[in-house]
Amino acid sequence: MRSFFIITLILTLPFTGSAQSYITKSIKDFGAKGNGRTDDQEAFVKASAFFNKRKGNGKLIIPKGIYLVGRQQFMGNEPNSRITYVGDYAIDLRSCSNMIIEGKPGAVLKDNDSLRIGAFYPATGKPFKHSMKDINVKPEYANYASNAGNIIYTSGCSNIKISGLTIDGNVGNFIFGGNWGIGRNAFELIHYGVYILDSHDITVSNCDIKNFSCDGIYIANLGQDLKTFNITVDKCKVNYCGRNGLSWIGGENIRVTNSVFSNSGQGTVHESPAAGISIEVENSSFCRKGYFYNCTMENNIGSAIASGSKDLSSQVLFKKCIAASPSYFTVFADAPAHVFEDCAFYGTVLVWYRATTEKDAVKFKRCLFEENYKGKKMYDGTYQLGAEATGVQVDSCIFRAYTTANYYLNALTKDCSTTNVQKIKLTNSSFYNHAKTGFKLGDKIAGIGRHAVFYNNTFYSQPGINFLNGFNENCNADAGKNQFKHITEK
Repeated sequence: MRSFFIITLILTLPFTGSAQSYITKSIKDFGAKGNGRTDDQEAFVKASAFFNKRKGNGKLIIPKGIYLVGRQQFMGNEPNSRITYVGDYAIDLRSCSNMIIEGKPGAVLKDNDSLRIGAFYPATGKPFKHSMKDINVKPEYANYASNAGNIIYTSGCSNIKISGLTIDGNVGNFIFGGNWGIGRNAFELIHYGVYILDSHDITVSNCDIKNFSCDGIYIANLGQDLKTFNITVDKCKVNYCGRNGLSWIGGENIRVTNSVFSNSGQGTVHESPAAGISIEVENSSFCRKGYFYNCTMENNIGSAIASGSKDLSSQVLFKKCIAASPSYFTVFADAPAHVFEDCAFYGTVLVWYRATTEKDAVKFKRCLFEENYKGKKMYDGTYQLGAEATGVQVDSCIFRAYTTANYYLNALTKDCSTTNVQKIKLTNSSFYNHAKTGFKLGDKIAGIGRHAVFYNNTFYSQPGINFLNGFNENCNADAGKNQFKHITEK
């Protein structure tokens, strides 16, 4: 009798519709053609609305084909409008979970030609050309901005997998207004490949992302509450974006593996910092616990790796990565607990962070420092490793220089005690300097070390070329087993 009552009660409870069965749809179910000629934006708008209504719980398949997306609305004649043209998003997911966006081999999402980006007259919609350096900070021109939208956007989502897509921003075929932002040819307005906001457990894999005005991949967390975490990027190529290949401006547990971030700022658009990977905290947030494995950052106008938010970003590990920059510091590190293991650096690495504890120090372990990458000399900041910082640790690394100094180290600490963790430590490393002339640090100086402790290192240089470590001066210390040899010695 009791069991019958329970069954009857369950059967009579109202059905809320909150739990829906998993569903698989093709983008062609929503009217997409994928023929490279038809505008398929409306099909993607319908697909996004369909999955947003059911809060996800499904798969969207994008078969082989070229799908033209992107659409703008002219807002200049709208009362109180704060923008001239606003771009729509293609895949736009809000508060969705348990979803797969699966591109089949040959699936391409490409922005339409002739989208507008930059400054335009609000009254007419025509390009507003100007010579102002920073129009974006002038309130009287705020509503001149025009953006092109994003191709993939997630906000408040969880457990989303995006894979197998070529995502092409096509910025070279846009209509450009006046410049907006800072850079050689800046159009720093909304135009991203994959934009992840306040979302967690998101995976982007096997994607080719290119030709965006801003960033290929953008990861953000608004405020101090942790909403963006467990983000994975794997086997992706990000190429020719105007600002950064990947911008991480907020969140925790970011994992990027087996990926390439190249040619930022080298295409039609160039904006600062034009880095391969930029870790720069915004939105009153933080960046914590990043892991970058087997990634290559090459030929970006800015740094291959830039992290400059000081204590707002921490606990970041780069392992088995390649970083090369032809025109700026290959690595710029001004944040705590950044560790580089088994990495190869081509050009100049600069550390700026002043650690006060051992765990917050910037560390290099088993790394290679070289001048040339693929037969070309990379950026020369007059040394291979520079440290206007404290606590930097270099262990079991190899330096090879041919035209520049190996290092310039200056911890700027007045405490010379043996327990001072702010001194720079170099251990078990080899420094090869083949140069005979042309040192910018000083005549015949292969490296300058100040406020540093050296142990079990070997220094190779040409006869008459010296490493100016100044042992027992300026808080320096020869901790033992250091050897100085001519480059011709075995």
